Amino acid sequence: MKRHLKVFVFLILARGIDISAQRPQPLKIEADVLDYYVAEFHSVVKTNPDQFTKVRSVIKDYIENRFEISARRLEMLQQLRLLIQRPKSTDEEILRATSEFDKADADLQANQVKFLTTVAPLLNPRQQARVRIFQQVADRRLLQMINTARNPEGQK
Repeated sequence: MKRHLKVFVFLILARGIDISAQRPQPLKIEADVLDYYVAEFHSVVKTNPDQFTKVRSVIKDYIENRFEISARRLEMLQQLRLLIQRPKSTDEEILRATSEFDKADADLQANQVKFLTTVAPLLNPRQQARVRIFQQVADRRLLQMINTARNPEGQK
């Protein structure tokens, strides 16, 4: 359960949701997320062995890009927080940081679109729909696990 919680926490971070938590070893977490995503993708989307072989490298690229973009996005979010708390921050500094944050958001969306358009020709329409459902369910499940971890008393 703890391993899955770590994996899910970083999936949410990768999707751009801000969670105040200390970041564990990035390479280990990235590998765990990739393992989880690949296994669940294969199971939920119901790919055949040939499809799975082709899709696995696309998933790997998607997750690696997601981590890089998410790290940049979180860094910009922290910078924005510092800038708005600092009374002497200039409008130019704030606008520059806001622009970089927005670019990271756009890059997350572009990575998502690239992933979906790359796997689409490899999957039938039913599997393409399962991919989208899988992504939504995984993120929702992650949020539930985070909320349970934050407030175990409230879950009784």
